[in-house]
Amino acid sequence: MTSCKVGLRWLALAVLALLAIAFWTAPAAAQFPEKFTNLQVLPKDISREQLQSTMRGFAFGLGVRCDHCHVEKTDDAKKPVLNYASDDKQTKKTARVMLQMVAAINRDYISKVSDMPAEPVKCVTCHRGLAQPRTLNSVLADTIEEKGVDPALAQYQHLRQKYYGTGQYDFGETPLNQLAESLLAQKKTKEAVAVMEMNFASNHPDSLYAYHMLAQAHQANGQIEKALADYSKVLELHPDDDWANEQISSLSHPK
Repeated sequence: MTSCKVGLRWLALAVLALLAIAFWTAPAAAQFPEKFTNLQVLPKDISREQLQSTMRGFAFGLGVRCDHCHVEKTDDAKKPVLNYASDDKQTKKTARVMLQMVAAINRDYISKVSDMPAEPVKCVTCHRGLAQPRTLNSVLADTIEEKGVDPALAQYQHLRQKYYGTGQYDFGETPLNQLAESLLAQKKTKEAVAVMEMNFASNHPDSLYAYHMLAQAHQANGQIEKALADYSKVLELHPDDDWANEQISSLSHPK
């Protein structure tokens, strides 16, 4: 099963790589200039091949195409062309700042951590194929805040169907556990229950953390019988769990 998942992950990454290369097929690659102007961060003597390879890395890392940063216009034949030198797009200005940040991380920090691997930080390190690198729980938290829990649950299923196995988001149990914990801290008990029940339906977790969060959500929402069943499952996994024993005793013999 594990080898199957690994194989699927590598297959997904290979597909993404092919898509990134496809971003650079005609017309974008064909119109890539022979000479460059307005290079402010990248070396001014960079070769055409090196620059193309660097740009492919950006496209792959962010899951975007050339026109994400470069202004698109039409030529005399009404065909779309890119103005690579233009600074009219804010995303291009942001990209320059991000390049400087990555260079500083690799030069001033990574190099000083002796137990870190030699692999340098790149765009894909954080972006993972997303133009805006965000964790799954933060995306869902915003949706819950703006639209409610039901749209967030639907959003989770949509994102899972679209991105599962590609690495853009973590669809394991932990992000949903963390989201539920945050919701409980905000006294949003119904939302926490909905998130944890979806977590169990989608991921079938078997960890203490997951059962603790499910139990606490049910308990906070007044679903005592379900909470007792959850805490009992915790004890099946970890018989010496003092917190679960205390909660079962307290819920079974309320004062």
